[in-house]
Amino acid sequence: MASAWGREKAKEDLLWFIGERCPREHWAFGELARLYQARGNTLGLHKVYAALANLDSRNLHWKNNLAATSMLLRLNLPAAHELARETYAQNPDDGIIASTYAYSLHLQGRTKEGLGAFQKLKPETLDEPLVAFYYGLLLSAAGETNEAVKYLALGSKSELLPEERSLMAEASKAL
Repeated sequence: MASAWGREKAKEDLLWFIGERCPREHWAFGELARLYQARGNTLGLHKVYAALANLDSRNLHWKNNLAATSMLLRLNLPAAHELARETYAQNPDDGIIASTYAYSLHLQGRTKEGLGAFQKLKPETLDEPLVAFYYGLLLSAAGETNEAVKYLALGSKSELLPEERSLMAEASKAL
């Protein structure tokens, strides 16, 4: 309905209203996430994932996405690191979850341990663009530039958030 009005702010407000007043209507938060992803609004995504994780603390993907956006924004890092650790412990074979955990370890100065999380994944999982991006990032930080080039190139095919594009630029300079 708000889309028909042509006012993005009205659409956003309406979706938040629905999501907060009707917690079972997860579609509203999904629409907000798509809207914020398209705009490159990491803080908006963070708020969506915080709301969703609050609604269902058992959902690993929402918790993982909350941890990831927290780390990108440098918000409440101790809690973000703990969320990343918890989700990885429950599902270490998920490439996105492993990427978040590995990035968490990297931010804590434990890049080699983070690379270990990637090395436990199936080779085809490492080729998924967002997983490849974070793998390339850690490879670059570890000085493994020849390998990093391949994975950063694959990662550039992902729809990166502004903070991730900045990380890509920094990693690319080191190559």
